Amino acid sequence: MDNGLFIVGAILTLFFAGLTFLFGWKLRHLKDLRTLRLGRLAFFYLLFLWVTINGVIGSGLVLTNLHLEIFVFLFIAELIFIGVFPLVIGVVVPISIVVLTVRMWRRESKSIGNLLLPIVVLLFLLVDWIYLSLGHLPDSWLWLRILGMVFPVLSVYLAWQFGIFFLSSWVYGRRVRKVSASYHVVLGAGLIEGERVGKLLGNRIRAAVNAVRNQSTILVFSGGQGADEKISEAQAMQKYAVESLGFPIERTRLEDKSRTTYENLVFSSELVKSKFLFFTSDYHVFRAALFAARLGLEAEGGRGGKTAMYYRVPAFIREFIAVMNTERKKHMIWVGLIVAFFVILAIGTVILRQINLHH
Repeated sequence: MDNGLFIVGAILTLFFAGLTFLFGWKLRHLKDLRTLRLGRLAFFYLLFLWVTINGVIGSGLVLTNLHLEIFVFLFIAELIFIGVFPLVIGVVVPISIVVLTVRMWRRESKSIGNLLLPIVVLLFLLVDWIYLSLGHLPDSWLWLRILGMVFPVLSVYLAWQFGIFFLSSWVYGRRVRKVSASYHVVLGAGLIEGERVGKLLGNRIRAAVNAVRNQSTILVFSGGQGADEKISEAQAMQKYAVESLGFPIERTRLEDKSRTTYENLVFSSELVKSKFLFFTSDYHVFRAALFAARLGLEAEGGRGGKTAMYYRVPAFIREFIAVMNTERKKHMIWVGLIVAFFVILAIGTVILRQINLHH
């Protein structure tokens, strides 16, 4: 019995090991990292790696005849993980988003826009409570309980999309660490009192300076002058790099016409006419990379300056929403299909119930 179990387990383990190798190979040889395919490949690589590791452990336990006690321990440990993970995603993360966003609202701009995210999260928790309440309805309301299933299915869909975006950002950030280029383009941000570099923008500049690996690297500061600014963002950034960080002014260039991330990338690319690394805040890196890919720019990669946690988490969520918005037609089709499926199922349930009542 143990030999047969071992053979079956070994075959399955080898199968999933092959899938792990396949997805790992595709992940390593992906030509352009500026795609959400990066996250999908990473997800399946990690999934099959996890299955393979479990298979190896199980096969080892069968061979050593210690499988019962250790298997039970590992099984309980994985059940705890699987049980805790949804709790973290469904409760801890939403509450953290609300707390961090409110903190950001208090410390940064006190605008209504900065409160939209916690409002959405609170509405999500309210809908979650309503969905759980549907479970107590009598069988005559089965159609409504079926319609209520739209909420968890769409939640899973949203969680999948966010997971892919998160994995893409995480893998991208690590793969471009060793990339170098002759030009470092620093994307601008708003100035304090219209002329001074703030901490957020300063961290971008510092990251670009720290990434310099030779004496020929040129820093390009990209940012025009807003209506409420006394000088261009490019000028303020150059001054900060030279006076505060000691970077040679002769190795700087200014792109002072842009007003948006799109213009930052396009105008800087036209200025350097070469491959470049761009620097922005850590939460914004991957979306900017996706942007550069859609524009067909020769951006070798992007890196981010550090951001405070209370600012980074809500900002990263907004980045995810912005990326979802770029493919809104695709997501609207999927959401429409999911809703239509449960509506048809609910209508079918009502019809069958009426037929049974008449009989």
